[in-house]
Amino acid sequence: MISGCIIAVSLLNREFLKKLFITPEGLILLLSISIILGVAVFIVGYYFIDADFANKATAVLFTNVFVGRVPALSLGYAAKMSHFEVISLNIIAEMILVTALYSLFVFSFKGILKIKTLDEFFEKVENKKEEHKEEFEKYGKLGLFIFVFIPFWMTGPIVGSIIGFLIGMKHFTVIFIVFLALIVSITLWGLFLQEIIDFVIGFDVRLLWALMLIIILVFLFLKFKKRE
Repeated sequence: MISGCIIAVSLLNREFLKKLFITPEGLILLLSISIILGVAVFIVGYYFIDADFANKATAVLFTNVFVGRVPALSLGYAAKMSHFEVISLNIIAEMILVTALYSLFVFSFKGILKIKTLDEFFEKVENKKEEHKEEFEKYGKLGLFIFVFIPFWMTGPIVGSIIGFLIGMKHFTVIFIVFLALIVSITLWGLFLQEIIDFVIGFDVRLLWALMLIIILVFLFLKFKKRE
């Protein structure tokens, strides 16, 4: 789903393979791969039961990974998926992103693995760490939770998890706090968006799709603008 080719190439590195099963970051990467495989098997299997749901689930997952949380939530509700389905799919998508990019960053940081396509992103995260260093050192785990909980640009689960590592938190402590924060955050975002969408549906269903299109376009614009 994400960085599949990067992981495949990385597995050719012998030192990387040795570290994969004996280090916390290796186990976290294996967890990410396991989630990806589990989701893939679930969706492929569900195509034989309910192809319509499988298509919707795939769309929500890919929208979260490549566009963002809010457009993915909006798409799920626009497609008339249940609150549980929309929230669960978005949590899974972000868990995959966190575990994959966190572990790859740690391997890169330790010099075991070099991923050129992610170097620029990792550099921005390190700069972000310096910017919020005092807050993290002062508030510790609570600071990390709040940082992940607030979904502004260059905050959130991926950046938060990497900063947690850079300030010296234990691997599984970081992952646990990040997972807890993103679950709470996505659930609250889902409740908020569902109320808005239910309100819009009361007028005209076309307004709902127009709103969703605007949200996606805004998020894409912000993403491309930040890359420039």
